[in-house]
Order: sequence, then C-alpha cells, then structure tokens
Amino acid sequence: MLNDYEITRNEKNTIQPFTSILKLLASSLAVYCFLLMIPDFVDKLYETRENMIEDSFNIRVIANSNTREDQQLKEEIVENLQPIFLEIQKNEISNVDNDETFARLYTYVQQNYSQYDIKMNIGEHLTPPKIAEHTFYPQAYYNTLVLTIGTGRGDNFWCSGFSKLCEKPSETDKKDDNQEEKEVKFIVWEWLKSLFS
Repeated sequence: MLNDYEITRNEKNTIQPFTSILKLLASSLAVYCFLLMIPDFVDKLYETRENMIEDSFNIRVIANSNTREDQQLKEEIVENLQPIFLEIQKNEISNVDNDETFARLYTYVQQNYSQYDIKMNIGEHLTPPKIAEHTFYPQAYYNTLVLTIGTGRGDNFWCSGFSKLCEKPSETDKKDDNQEEKEVKFIVWEWLKSLFS
C-alpha cells in the first residue's frame, strides 16, 4: 500500500497583474514603433539604390560569339583595356569629363584591334539584368560604354561604375571558381531520410 503524502502549495509566486499589464503594453508599444519605422527605412533603401543605379556608368565588352576563340579575344581586350576602364570609372565618380579618355580608348582599339571590326558606342543602352556586389541592376537603359566585337552575339564582360566590379579576379578567386561546388546537405533532412529508408 502507498503512503499518503501531504501536498503543500507554494503561494510565494503570485501573479502581479499590474506588472504583467505594464510589460505587455511596453512590448506592444515597442513593436508598434518598430512597425512604423519599417516603411520609411524601406523607402530610403530603395531611394539610395535607385540613385546609385542611375548614377552608375556601365562598361560592356560584347564578344562576337560564344566560341572559345571569340571569348578569349574578348578576355584579351578586357585585360588590355583595364587601365583605361578604371580611369573612366574614376573620372565618372569624380565628375571629370571623359572625352580625352574615350578618344584614347578609341585610338587604342583602332591601332591594336582594327581587324576585328570593333564598334564603340557611348550613351543610353538597354542592359540585361545583373547582380553585382549585392546590388541588383534591373533590365533598363543605363549610361553605358559598349564595345561590340563583330556581330556581338556572345557573352559579355560587364562592370558598373564602381571600381571593385571592374577589377580582374585574383588568382585565389580563379582557383575557387575552378573547384567543384560542394554539395550542401541539411542535417535534419538527412536524418529524416535515414529514418524512412
């Protein structure tokens, strides 16, 4: 037979309704203030992004086709023109006139690549959507320098008016790109699959 135990209640933890109501009101007020600030923050974020996109100067070098030879030619041209591209970008950021730099670029292309029928256009051009440096550039008309090699039906080199985007990747970046991507596995999913297999 089981012994009877006396049950005693601890009355020390009484709920204080006034304190609970104050905590609830303070939490509600904090959430309400946070929700009021979100639209203003989002508007400022979009305005900053739009200004950055509108003020950017894009550079594109479009290959003749996607054959290995045409893509190598595009890469060679981009590599040789990199110092001029960076100078154009620095001038754009500093609001300095680029006419002399464009003339030097045109002269360099005519002297070194005249056999490839390269066309150079500066102005508003429809640019396909791009993602660069955590910024999404929607398809739109941008102030752009476009170098088109031949028919211009290949993939293109693209960079925005921010110097980081036009710099060539380092050797370590190239090695990382060449390595195979590792397969991502989720522990919980793998565990569930092991239970039912």
